[in-house]
Amino acid sequence: MADSTVHELQLGAKLRRLREDRGLALAKVSEQTGLAESQLASFESDDAAPAVGDLLRIASSLGVSIGHFFQTTIPEQRIEVVRAEERWTVRPRGQAGESLGYRYHALSHGLTEKLMAPFLVEVPPGQEAAVTRSSHDGEEFLFVLAGRVEVEVAGEHHELGPGDAIYYDSRLPHSLRSLEGSTARLLACVAQDRRAQGENPLGRAYR
Repeated sequence: MADSTVHELQLGAKLRRLREDRGLALAKVSEQTGLAESQLASFESDDAAPAVGDLLRIASSLGVSIGHFFQTTIPEQRIEVVRAEERWTVRPRGQAGESLGYRYHALSHGLTEKLMAPFLVEVPPGQEAAVTRSSHDGEEFLFVLAGRVEVEVAGEHHELGPGDAIYYDSRLPHSLRSLEGSTARLLACVAQDRRAQGENPLGRAYR
């Protein structure tokens, strides 16, 4: 898949607009998500891009599903076909890409109230940000398409190669890194725990 055929998705404006619409200060969102105010500000200015786990925590704080940030249109039916050239990619501007460590492509961006959110994740070698531990509500499933990766979950290390898969409770601290000198590619499906939604009107929408 050539980068030139992939739409770039800038999340900053959406994050800021939604937070301001809710009347929330960065300090409040920081308190609710556990993310530093400076980190949230860098997301809103597109100087850095949130990892999927960070974006899920922000979505929960703002009372929306993670799909809200990838939505382009609202299909009339509960079916969506996304062609290879129609994928949305989280990719910050300029040098900011180094802060993410990996990038991800949303494989569904029209349906927001859904049980799963599928992503194509690309993990480049030698990126320290890629091994940053994360934890958040929900569950995750990873399937390795190419390359070798190490997935750490709750202190346990698992080496995975093409065709291998792992499913885990994403409330457990977890991290992901490439083990080889080339970019690893994975299919990731994430789901948010229904019980974590409270009175969220989009409680059926999952990450």
